Amino acid sequence: MSWTYRPMQLEDVPNLLDWYNDPDLHVTANAKPFQSYTLKELTDYWKDKLGRPKYRYYAILSGNKLIGRVGLKPIRGTASVEYSVMIGESVLHSRGLGTEITRKMIEETFEDPLIESVYLTVREDNKRAIRCYEKCGFRYLGSFVENGVTMLEMSVTRMDVPWAKAN
Repeated sequence: MSWTYRPMQLEDVPNLLDWYNDPDLHVTANAKPFQSYTLKELTDYWKDKLGRPKYRYYAILSGNKLIGRVGLKPIRGTASVEYSVMIGESVLHSRGLGTEITRKMIEETFEDPLIESVYLTVREDNKRAIRCYEKCGFRYLGSFVENGVTMLEMSVTRMDVPWAKAN
């Protein structure tokens, strides 16, 4: 499947609403208790996120259709960023798309010579996502429990990804 990405815009929020209100998608991606959103609540949430300096959010598109989103957030006081990806269209799960997107985003992240590692957290029971991250070079760092859910911490460094351009 071909895909492109561009910076996330507030105009994308209405397309995210069904994903954020899908309890099945939520439980694969999040340790927080499920909460449904109104369009206004989700717009306010994203207005805040998109207004944060140095935080990068991308819309993932197939043709003109929004199919996912990526987030890259700086981790204060470190040479690391925190990564998140969501493929919102469930018919596209388990097709390698998350791996493709993650590889591309990591490659581009490491084009910044100041970034040394990419960090993420993932639910221990989200085996599909863990496989994706392992294929992209992420290694297990540790775990913690949040709201009764075991979360794994994973990281990849520039040295772990020979397919990323060296700077």
